[in-house]
Amino acid sequence: MKILVVDPDPQSRDALRRAVAGAHQFRGVASAADGTRHLAEFAPDVVVTAVDLPVGGADLLLSEAARDRRRAVWALVSMERLDLAVSAMQRGAEDFLWRPVSTARVSLLLERFAGRRARDDRAEEDRLRLARVECSVALPGRSPRWNEAMASIERLAPETAVLVTGEEGTEKETAARFLHRLSPRGSRSFVRVADGRRLRDALSPADGGTLFVTGIDRAPLAFQSEILSALEGEERPGLVLAADGDPDDAVRRGELAAGIVRRLHDRVLHLPPLRERGDDVSRLARHFLEEASATLSFDAEAMDALAAHDWPGNVQELREAVRRAAKLAEGQSIGPIVVRSVLGRPLAARGSRRRRVPVVRIAVGDSLADVERRLIQKTLEFARGNKRKTAELLKLSLKTIYNKIKEYGLEH
Repeated sequence: MKILVVDPDPQSRDALRRAVAGAHQFRGVASAADGTRHLAEFAPDVVVTAVDLPVGGADLLLSEAARDRRRAVWALVSMERLDLAVSAMQRGAEDFLWRPVSTARVSLLLERFAGRRARDDRAEEDRLRLARVECSVALPGRSPRWNEAMASIERLAPETAVLVTGEEGTEKETAARFLHRLSPRGSRSFVRVADGRRLRDALSPADGGTLFVTGIDRAPLAFQSEILSALEGEERPGLVLAADGDPDDAVRRGELAAGIVRRLHDRVLHLPPLRERGDDVSRLARHFLEEASATLSFDAEAMDALAAHDWPGNVQELREAVRRAAKLAEGQSIGPIVVRSVLGRPLAARGSRRRRVPVVRIAVGDSLADVERRLIQKTLEFARGNKRKTAELLKLSLKTIYNKIKEYGLEH
């Protein structure tokens, strides 16, 4: 355990050092300025500060130290000044020590704090365990692409800022909520800010929660400047920004601040469209039908038709289609006629897929450059012009893809 003592009295500091000797890391400083610096550098678990520091120094330290809710903050006061002890507790201290320091009192407070920290740790483990279960229920799927996205949520949750990308309907807000739930801020506020409105008063910095900003690639540039300032600031709430389109394309069109993408280039959660999630379509259809009805099921031909649909509205479109199908169903089985009705188009042939993976044929004598050009062109077509997706499919960097498109004169 790390203990920081801020007290201009060297004898009092030495007494505290002896009281915690051996079992803990200890630092003692004389001024509020040194104390503030050590808060950042030393990251103490316990802060003991004298309340008679000059020019409001104690107020500053109490305020700064109490920002970390897991930290214990104790006031150090002379025995005849009970009023100062009470005042310090009103300003953020959770307990106090008298001068001269009592070793027994110090041991008692440390024991209480260790017990509280252990209870907090167990509660946090339980909270995270429940959040993971809820995440798997709210964002179901087992396809490789979806498993990658779920692993990214777990990996990125501790970050203070994340950019979530994906087409409309890919559950970006739900993913943002679980980025928050699985983060150290997960027990605090999650506030949604739609299209760049009300940033300044959406969440008090003291709350320490998460701001979810939708449509960052559609937000006014003045608002994006506020976001960039928040990203560059030392103190801020958690930020989860959502973009519907490719962020790099939005930067090139002048719709998204380059600084935001540059700041978050290694903290991007991409949610794949439903058409790239394979058998998840069938899994999700059954999942949504169970939510709508305990007795209904899809017959095989209807399920084939759902799997063959390209789902431009992604998971949200599938959820709504299943709900409508459940309302239209007669009997206990949903057939292809109902599916045709809710999709609003003729059924695809059984077992077919609307989008087949294109094939690039190679013949002896073809140049490597020509093969590369055709491969990139076909992959671009399959990815509907999405350069980031093209780069992922070809296992190349996004910069390389842009360079190759320029080199080969490929425009999509």
